[in-house]
Amino acid sequence: MKEFHIKALKKKDLNSLLILLKEFADYEKKCLQTNKKKLNDLFFKNDFGRAFILRENQEIIGYLMFFYTFSSFRGCRGIYIEDIYIKKNFRRKGYGRQIFKFLAELCQKENIQKLTWVCLNENTLGINFYQGLNARHMDELRTYCLEGEDLAKICKL
Repeated sequence: MKEFHIKALKKKDLNSLLILLKEFADYEKKCLQTNKKKLNDLFFKNDFGRAFILRENQEIIGYLMFFYTFSSFRGCRGIYIEDIYIKKNFRRKGYGRQIFKFLAELCQKENIQKLTWVCLNENTLGINFYQGLNARHMDELRTYCLEGEDLAKICKL
């Protein structure tokens, strides 16, 4: 019988995490710009976020990353899911539901009122899954980003 596990990232898992990040970046047609040192600093040195390794039995099959947020208007804490990635041949086994159950239980335990994430428009499998959870598409919002040279230019205003 297959067993699914969600375990906190350990330093020994960083190489495996990098491989999974590369797979996910390729899927999203993005350039992977991180490395083992940056990940170590994010999750072990500076504690900016939390990461978990997903396993089927003992095999690493994916990861979950998130960080804590808050809502000024609602006056509550939140979690922003940065990534959920499950290798293609391990999808559609109910693991996504188990990940969200894990997150919901964590939210209850830590008195967190809100989970937020983004999804690629072409990720119809993900969209259908999230709708099945009764997640609300926040079409009243847009996501913006400043990075690299564009972010540096703002300093000169």
